[in-house]
Amino acid sequence: MARTIESLSLPGPVGLLEALLEEPEDRDPIAAAIVCHPHPLFGGTMHNKVVYRIARGLRKSGAVVLRFNYRGVNLSEGSFDHGRGELEDARAAFQWLRTQYPNLPVSLAGFSFGSRIVLQLGCIAPDVKRVVAVGFPTTYADRNFLLGCTVPK
Repeated sequence: MARTIESLSLPGPVGLLEALLEEPEDRDPIAAAIVCHPHPLFGGTMHNKVVYRIARGLRKSGAVVLRFNYRGVNLSEGSFDHGRGELEDARAAFQWLRTQYPNLPVSLAGFSFGSRIVLQLGCIAPDVKRVVAVGFPTTYADRNFLLGCTVPK
């Protein structure tokens, strides 16, 4: 079976979000995952090489993987919102993925700024199986959202 990659425009809070959906090439998906990219003001996109490698690893483990660009990045509508809006973008992507694959467990993964976004989302979203935070930026002063967060990290 050939690898399926689909370009999408997902409904986001302030407009359409550019996205890529990839399914495993050798089997039906056994899980679903979202991968979030680094800081958009410093060149972060869903095509970042670390984001691509995380997505590839998840896909090879059997997950259908959704990568998307935050508002204001490439074809995604809107403009940067200092993490608040980007968290809402990730929530919209999560909800879309849950609707498309309602019976699959969902994991969240992110790199750098994206790891902060997925940790925030994973601590408040229902039914998140785990969060993978690669290169979590410790320079942000506010990490209190992690206190009491029970999702596996």
